Amino acid sequence: MTHTTTPTTDVSLRAHELFKEQQLNITKHTDIVFARLMIFQWLAGIAAALMISPHTWTGTESHVHIHVWAAVLLGGLITSVPVAMAFLYPGRVITRHTIAIGQMLTSALLIHLTGGRIETHFHVFGSLAILAFYRDWRVLVSASAIVFVDHLARGFLWPQSVYGVMSAPIWRSFEHAGWVVFEVVFLIISIRKSLVEMLNVAERQARLEALNETIEKTVAERTAELRREIAERREAEEQLKKSQSQLAQAQQIAHIGSWEWDICADKVCWSDETARLYGFAPEDAGMNMEACLKRLHPDDILKVREALQQAAQTGKPYECDHRVMLPDTTERVMQGRGEVTVDSNGIATKILGTAQDITVTRRNELALRRSEEQLRQSQKMEAVGRLAGGVAHDFNNLLTVITGYCALLMRRLPHVDPIRPHAEQIQRAAERAASLTRQLLAFSRKQVLQPRTLDLAEIVHGMEKMLHRLIGEDIELRTISDPGAAKVQADPGQIEQVILNMAVNARDAMPQGGKLTIRISNVIFDQKTVIRNRGLDAGAYVMMAISDSGVGMTPEVRAHLFEPFFTTKGVGKGTGLGLATCYGIISQSGGDVRVYSEPGSGTTFKIYLPAIQSNVLPAPMIDETDALPGGTETILIVEDDEAVRTLASAVLGECGYSIELARDGAEALAVIESGRRFDMILTDVIMPKVSGRQLYDRAKEKLQTTKVLFMSGYTDDALANRGVLEQGFNFLEKPFSPTGLANKVRKVLDGIESDTSKDIALTA
Repeated sequence: MTHTTTPTTDVSLRAHELFKEQQLNITKHTDIVFARLMIFQWLAGIAAALMISPHTWTGTESHVHIHVWAAVLLGGLITSVPVAMAFLYPGRVITRHTIAIGQMLTSALLIHLTGGRIETHFHVFGSLAILAFYRDWRVLVSASAIVFVDHLARGFLWPQSVYGVMSAPIWRSFEHAGWVVFEVVFLIISIRKSLVEMLNVAERQARLEALNETIEKTVAERTAELRREIAERREAEEQLKKSQSQLAQAQQIAHIGSWEWDICADKVCWSDETARLYGFAPEDAGMNMEACLKRLHPDDILKVREALQQAAQTGKPYECDHRVMLPDTTERVMQGRGEVTVDSNGIATKILGTAQDITVTRRNELALRRSEEQLRQSQKMEAVGRLAGGVAHDFNNLLTVITGYCALLMRRLPHVDPIRPHAEQIQRAAERAASLTRQLLAFSRKQVLQPRTLDLAEIVHGMEKMLHRLIGEDIELRTISDPGAAKVQADPGQIEQVILNMAVNARDAMPQGGKLTIRISNVIFDQKTVIRNRGLDAGAYVMMAISDSGVGMTPEVRAHLFEPFFTTKGVGKGTGLGLATCYGIISQSGGDVRVYSEPGSGTTFKIYLPAIQSNVLPAPMIDETDALPGGTETILIVEDDEAVRTLASAVLGECGYSIELARDGAEALAVIESGRRFDMILTDVIMPKVSGRQLYDRAKEKLQTTKVLFMSGYTDDALANRGVLEQGFNFLEKPFSPTGLANKVRKVLDGIESDTSKDIALTA
């Protein structure tokens, strides 16, 4: 059987929904009112107890009256539960019954605290009146029951707390109950009438909603009829506008607008898209060409005017790219095209043209050129890096042999021998060559870092001559160091690179000359500071401030200053990697770089590095004339470069070790597989056939008690890929001296050094 919903049924259901919503809102609001009221009553009860009976006496000693504790503790218990229910579960049935019970218990407590004063009994009637706000007669029944039970129980057991007398007949409880019932009856009648009125209001609102819906439906139907009536009359207009709309849409999609210049009348008209592109207002229609040109960028007005005049004079097509300045200061790049219309005498009368927005295209072209330039710069840097890595490997092998044999020669030459100065010159030249190799690797950012305890003032002082030649004679260089400046832990080559990069940037910012100041001082941060998402913890730092008196920078330039490939120099004059590299070096060393600059006011870079609190002594100078530490252990030397292999054999053989040689990893692996035992294997890392790490991995089960010392002249990325810079491996960097080799071998054999971190660090 199918039930059909009638409009009357819909109105009744909607009225019921509105009635329930209003009743729920009233209940929730009343819950909150009672929560606040009960808190106030609790505080009033405490105040009443303190005023009426604050103390009780035992002989001559006074104590806080039990009424005060009852007001605080019992009143708090009675109040807390209803208040919590009101805020946690507003609108629920259990909440309002809990509040009704709590309110009546509060009335009972107040009656008790005042000694059963008749005035306090009126609190019961007032509470019942306020509970009627719920418009739920069942709440009044719960409250009345609590009142009756309270008066009956306490009137029988403790009448003084209810009626203020020592004894009271039981009919007094019924008397009070009668008055409560009397009030409740009238309150219930009022509630019933109020609910009926609420329901009537809900029904009226539901009828109004239904009537409104009917009116809207009627209006919609009539509107549809009117639309159908005028559809035929508008069909012709729609067909006419369709082509115009398609044209306008095509112009909008392509960002191409059309325009027409009546040369004779000097009047310009345009399409909607042209108006949007140039920012013309409706009242601008019909302007002359000179007024239209004012919307162009000031630097392009003359160019466009000449192009239009030339087209009008020659009859050739008009072509001119130009910029537009909109009223909101937005700048667009436009591509103008036009055809000239001439009369029978060949005189130009009109120019019909288009204007296309090519802003995004130009921006993409610039971005593409910038990306191509960055790619070329990156490829240059990669090529330099590869060249540096290869050169470093060959140089380090050659320098190992040169410095090694030179050191051996000097050990055998007396100090008075006339040949010894020549050997010393060879040694110094080899050291300079090694320094040159490290600088080449620093430029390509592929060097193996060797952090040391540094005095920044000494670093800057040692670079002064180089900096004077670098910045030129028209720039004054000042270096200032505060007395007692602390030391830092960093790679000296990397710090020198940072100073050089900063000096070059300062020089370029002072094309007319100026002043470059480098200052070293101690600073203390008493709290953590964060700039550009990098923070410096509180503590002691050494600050190196590099200031110039140059042109300064805008906030926009400062915001991108440390980004890779960002440069303000012309094409081919900068890679955009200098400051990014400086920032990476300082960050890797635990510090930060902060820049302060304003246009026309110069620039200051402040470099902060953590200060070393303890007094760390510099590493002792190695004297190649000292006796080499030796031993009697057996060492297998694996090296594919014959000269380096022979040198290492000669040095360690002179130290008393038993030496076995292998030309590569494969030959060494065969020796180990034959059962020979060695106290140490000194092996090159990168060799043909089998590398040093592969040799270790394949033979490590047989080398459980054998020490392994890796050596290499390659850069850090090549070594990191082969895993020899990991924690737990010993490493010796080429070039090394006989003393360095002998000391390192002895330390590893004695177990003094057991991991890479004590000798080497990786670049970031």
